[in-house]
Amino acid sequence: MKLLTTFLFTCTIMLAQVLDFNTISSDFKQTITNEENSKIVYEGSFYASTQAKALWIYKKPIEKKIYFNKNQVIIIEPELEQVIITNIENSPNLTEILKGATKKDDNTYEASYENIKYNIKVQNDKILQISYKDTLANSVKIELFNQTMNSFLDDALFKATVPKDFDVIMQ
Repeated sequence: MKLLTTFLFTCTIMLAQVLDFNTISSDFKQTITNEENSKIVYEGSFYASTQAKALWIYKKPIEKKIYFNKNQVIIIEPELEQVIITNIENSPNLTEILKGATKKDDNTYEASYENIKYNIKVQNDKILQISYKDTLANSVKIELFNQTMNSFLDDALFKATVPKDFDVIMQ
């Protein structure tokens, strides 16, 4: 029993060190592969907070920003000069998904959210990769680079500014 308690305590501390954070920011490379093995690769940066806020800034191959908060997603697409605003119930929060992960081995964790299983690879207290199959059966792999955790992220970062001349689509 003592050995089991020590093991569980150690796992909890290790999980806390790697996946338990208040904020995370990182550059990313997102590869989406469909069932016909056709791929599209996106690159950019993201910022997330345990306050149910996130911002994904896509830089390549197209520019767009996706703002998440607890009840809404706002997608700003400069090339199309449009903004899509979607009201949702309980948007998935990356930090909460990661905090709910369970350890599978030294470098792998697994988390589930709304019937999607996320596989998380870690190394040296950093998240290297998150992979999953989305609801359309696409394989999604997100590789993280230049990661920082628990740094100050101003709330203003998570507030979308909708350009006045863009079309706004409410969904």
